[in-house]
Amino acid sequence: MILSGRTISPGQAAGVAQVVGSRSVLSLALHSPPQGAAEQECERLRAAIALACVQLDRVQRHLTGRVSASDVSIFNSHAGLLRDAKLISQIEQQIREQGHSAPAAVARVITDLHQKFLSSPVDLVQDKAADILDIGRRLVHCLSADPRPDLEPRERPTVVVAEALTPSEFVRLVHQGVVGFITETCGSKSHTAILARGLGVPLLTNVADACQLIVDESELLVDSDSGRLLIAETEAEHEQVASFLKQQTADGSERLVAPERPVTDDGVPIRLLLNISDPSEAEIVRKWQADGVGLFRTEFLYMDRNWWPTSDDSYALYRQVADTLETAELHIRLVDFGADKCPAYADIPVNRNPSLGLRGMRLLLQREDILQPQVLAIARLARERPVTLTLPMLDTLDSLATTFDRLCRIVGCTDRTELPFRVGAMIEVPSAALMIDELLPLVDSISIGLNDLTQYLLAADRDDEFVEHYHDAMQPAVLRLLRRIVTAADACGKPVTICGEMAGDPKLTGLLLALGLRRLSVSRSSYRGVVEVIRKLSIGRLMAMTDEVLQLSTGAAVRKYISEQFNTP
Repeated sequence: MILSGRTISPGQAAGVAQVVGSRSVLSLALHSPPQGAAEQECERLRAAIALACVQLDRVQRHLTGRVSASDVSIFNSHAGLLRDAKLISQIEQQIREQGHSAPAAVARVITDLHQKFLSSPVDLVQDKAADILDIGRRLVHCLSADPRPDLEPRERPTVVVAEALTPSEFVRLVHQGVVGFITETCGSKSHTAILARGLGVPLLTNVADACQLIVDESELLVDSDSGRLLIAETEAEHEQVASFLKQQTADGSERLVAPERPVTDDGVPIRLLLNISDPSEAEIVRKWQADGVGLFRTEFLYMDRNWWPTSDDSYALYRQVADTLETAELHIRLVDFGADKCPAYADIPVNRNPSLGLRGMRLLLQREDILQPQVLAIARLARERPVTLTLPMLDTLDSLATTFDRLCRIVGCTDRTELPFRVGAMIEVPSAALMIDELLPLVDSISIGLNDLTQYLLAADRDDEFVEHYHDAMQPAVLRLLRRIVTAADACGKPVTICGEMAGDPKLTGLLLALGLRRLSVSRSSYRGVVEVIRKLSIGRLMAMTDEVLQLSTGAAVRKYISEQFNTP
């Protein structure tokens, strides 16, 4: 049987299916320990309820006009139950009187209510039992970053099948040896997608009813390049999977062959770096002779463990990367917790709107217990080799001044010029971009996070599939702001690197170079494609296009222009 889906991370993989459904979410939540006092757990509950209601409202708005009004009303009733004072009171009672965590209290109350609905003699009430379970699971997911079980040990490669995966789940499963993923939903710009492409693991999404159609232990061949999934049922299909596995082993070494150097057709070298999320990815930087690591997303190092890492723990991982890179560049971004990136053990409250809440430096300036160990680890490494500490989600010069004071106090110096590491700033928030002339003299370099900058500039959530069309880096507002940032950095003599998954889209490479960018940091899966495009381009011709591109007033006009100039679809 062949199923179709949408490619999130390209590649092919074969293995035995393990279906990771949501049935065990509530039972796992029963054992979740409290993260603080009863009132703190109640506050976590209230924040999770608010977030769940926002999610349900988003679903309702998306479905209105597309499905029947009765189907849409289901989600309205879910939101009504989430606001039910009696239900909330029962959960808070479990927290205050029994000392349970918010997830455990939700699981106990929902499980009991589910059983009562099932045992009702009224058919209509029985039918609502599934709604009760869905509400409970949604609340637990809003409360807990990592509610799913580990994989069952198997001798053969495993392909995970799931409704959806959080970044923490994805990291843990990859570290357990999963070779491919099938999901029913996943945003192409989500952090799970970024991880998949960075780690080079095939991920196919939008496979309808995958958790119902795919049976545990079935043999799968994932061809994410073509967006197809083969479920082996006949003898010929089983032989096809076996043949692929044999060929995959034989071809494994060829994929590590270094691409050609990123030099344009008219001889201009482009500095091309890699984004990494795990120390193991640094090996690719060395093998491919890339210019270094332009973005080390350190928050994912916190996902595959059950405790906060010490300064020594972090230093050991950074040292491992540095040893692999030798003299190549290394830019280590401080942890950017928030949104969908948060370890299961973290005592960080769920914001009502995570993308606009406590993220990046906002959180770190409030939580020195998280900031200090990482800064000390980077400082220790910086005394042994050059390294850049990069500040995530910097918003204002006030935040930058406070950050420098905090860094100096942690390291033990009196002035920012005495810090052992270079300091870089992520330009992801429009306020920082608009203050770029004042910001640049204070830092050693800047990195443009194109995914988030586009998200905040266009008010289009990068993780929301419903507004994916609006999250468009080819909009003139984005391009003009990019050009402004690059021009300011060049005038100040400061390195400017563009990061993020959109920066690694080969269709955008010519456009980015035309805007003056000469440093790109991309994922492993994008690297070869970007190199191939760079080698076909001429900087002389691109610079002649700059003004023409910036004068365009619509995204459609930009797309048409780029298509005509670079012969892209």
